Amino acid sequence: MSNESLRINELIKIAKVQGLSDDATLDFQVRMVINTADKEKRHLTKDEIRNICRISGPCISEILMIQHKSNDLVTEARKGLMKEQPYLFMPGGALYPSERAEACWSDCWQFLRVVNYAYACNRTEFTEPKGMAALRELYKRIGVPLGGLSTALRYLAILTIKEVGTAKGRAQLTNIFRHLMQELNISAVKT
Repeated sequence: MSNESLRINELIKIAKVQGLSDDATLDFQVRMVINTADKEKRHLTKDEIRNICRISGPCISEILMIQHKSNDLVTEARKGLMKEQPYLFMPGGALYPSERAEACWSDCWQFLRVVNYAYACNRTEFTEPKGMAALRELYKRIGVPLGGLSTALRYLAILTIKEVGTAKGRAQLTNIFRHLMQELNISAVKT
């Protein structure tokens, strides 16, 4: 195995988006639930949502609705990106062949899953700095088109926010998505 392959495998192991499970300001039980769901790469259960929202306050039905519509929201975001940047999906494009595009949609679904954790926990800053740095480096090394990913996430944010009925919820999700996109697009190396 080459040094590059070893480094990519190492980055895959430490790349992590959510930092909620390490947030000592959150209730211990909430952190444990988020940690378990994140390790299993799954949505929260209805009971988990109910318990988290009892502590943090957001609307249970909005969180359930986002989870229920997550596949459709990612599909619609994909359509937006394909219309806006079709060259990404053509031979020679960063999301060609289709396996690369499918990995992008899987990542978008995972981002939405973690955004929903943050929404349930009523947190706008929810990422794990070292894990996000590893994810950014991984994306750079494997040639993920960050511009295309940002566009897909912009569509995903717009579509998700439209689904939420309360002004408070829309504002919260706007801030959550803004935080995620800022963290994904950090390019300056800190010394």
